Amino acid sequence: MVVEEKEEKKEEKKEELGSTWTAGRRSFFAYAGWTLFLGATLAFVAKTFSFTGFFFPKVLFEPSKKFPVGYPADFQDHSVSTIKARRVFVVRDGNNFSAISMICQHLGCAVHWTVEKGVFECPCHGSKYYRDGINFAGPAPRPLSHFEMHVSDDGKLMVDTSIIVELETVLTI
Repeated sequence: MVVEEKEEKKEEKKEELGSTWTAGRRSFFAYAGWTLFLGATLAFVAKTFSFTGFFFPKVLFEPSKKFPVGYPADFQDHSVSTIKARRVFVVRDGNNFSAISMICQHLGCAVHWTVEKGVFECPCHGSKYYRDGINFAGPAPRPLSHFEMHVSDDGKLMVDTSIIVELETVLTI
């Protein structure tokens, strides 16, 4: 009799609320759990196999290894010009130009040109390089890298950091 009374109370409540939901709390949470699980699975599959991931691969875009540094007249005679954005020094001696890396050969720090001393110095560990990039003090095991230079069709100096050349290599204009 107790069971029959409970069923009658449930039916009365349904009629009062106008609800057609007959499942209990446990069923509700089971449906909610499955809905969340399937929604998360669908979102994962959509993200993994979406068109944006297929047509636009995840790659890092790097600046070109070949870049212009300016016209020869932009560089003063017997000067060292710093191009920080590309980590290159452009050294001019008369009509000779050379491109030297700013990267120290010891641990990869950025060296700087000291005008007073006339040398390249590494602020981290004290490596020192002559104007032509040859190391003479500190822990650096080898000279600074020299890059290929050429003149473009429009007359600008071009540096190619993908090609390392011998220390004696210069561009004569």
